[in-house]
Amino acid sequence: MSNCTCLECVTIEECNSLTFISRRQLPPILKRLKIQSCENLQFLIDEGEAATLLMKVESIDSNASLLEHLFISDCPSLKCISLRGDLFASLKHLEIWTCSKLTSLLSRDQLPMALKYLKVYNCPKLELLADKLHNNASLEYLKISNCEEIKFLPEGLHKLCHLNEIHIENCCSLVSFPDGGFIPTHLRNLWIIHCEKLEVLPRMHNLTCLQTLFIHDCPSIVSFLDEGFPTNLKELLLRRVTNCKQVFERGLHKLTSLRCLSIHGNEFQDWQSFPKEEDGKMMMLLPTSLTSLWILNFPNVVLLSSKAFQNLFALEDLWISNCPKLASLPEKGLPPLLLKLYIYDCAVLKQRCKKDKEGEWFKINNIPCVEIDYRSIYEMEEEEQQ
Repeated sequence: MSNCTCLECVTIEECNSLTFISRRQLPPILKRLKIQSCENLQFLIDEGEAATLLMKVESIDSNASLLEHLFISDCPSLKCISLRGDLFASLKHLEIWTCSKLTSLLSRDQLPMALKYLKVYNCPKLELLADKLHNNASLEYLKISNCEEIKFLPEGLHKLCHLNEIHIENCCSLVSFPDGGFIPTHLRNLWIIHCEKLEVLPRMHNLTCLQTLFIHDCPSIVSFLDEGFPTNLKELLLRRVTNCKQVFERGLHKLTSLRCLSIHGNEFQDWQSFPKEEDGKMMMLLPTSLTSLWILNFPNVVLLSSKAFQNLFALEDLWISNCPKLASLPEKGLPPLLLKLYIYDCAVLKQRCKKDKEGEWFKINNIPCVEIDYRSIYEMEEEEQQ
């Protein structure tokens, strides 16, 4: 393969005799390399050859690697990706999927300096991405998913001036974020999902560029955004997170750019209306800028408050799920621009929305799209007429 001097893209698939791939085996101008389902591949560069390669590469500039994209998946024997020499000096995009024995991404303490996109999925023995990220200023996207042994993220995360998105999912050993919880101030999207040992969220009050915040199923968080939400958020999705009730109740209305809001009822077991009212006062003020609202898992809510919905003039989508006692939509009707209404697992409301029932049908029959338990009410009406 090394004699194919014009070859820029290579795919190696189901080659079970392959145990390592060396620099000398690869075409000189290779830009994209995909390795998939090679059961016995252990090293991307064999360790015995690496020191020799390092000396050769340092003395021969013409051998500088052009490799930019590397994708590795379903290689159950892969243990390490060695970064000796400059095979990865130009690497911009790295994805690793389902390598059950992978323990290390590298043989020195940092990722390639040119790397922009890093995605690691389902590598259960991987313990560390890198020690430090101080010189990885090019990184724009970081996703780590289903890596159960990762306890800490690399130091220097907050110094990555081009990092736009962090996505951490199903990392059950992750305890905290590095550098005192600071992350890049220009971060635009942050997703933290199913991290059951995570105790402290990263600091967010200075994230003026953050547009999407999604926190789901992180039951060990001991304090929740004491300094409040980032003010320029457009999407806020909090599900099965403890200690968030006070932040919701005192700060939502300040998010004047918020478009999408998802609220999970695990912290609001005492609410019988959404939102709760006490002495005529709303316990939660919804931002008037909302275009999409998700109300999920409120076990005791009986009605939606008219006061909460009367100022939601921009609302277009409303999702209501798993509210078994909910019987009434807002008494004064839903927002006039609402285009889509989805109702799932709300048995009482489902019955009250039938055409032959009084009240709720007349609140929804002018909405273009209404689905109840995955069926359009207009299709259900036609079937009943037949």
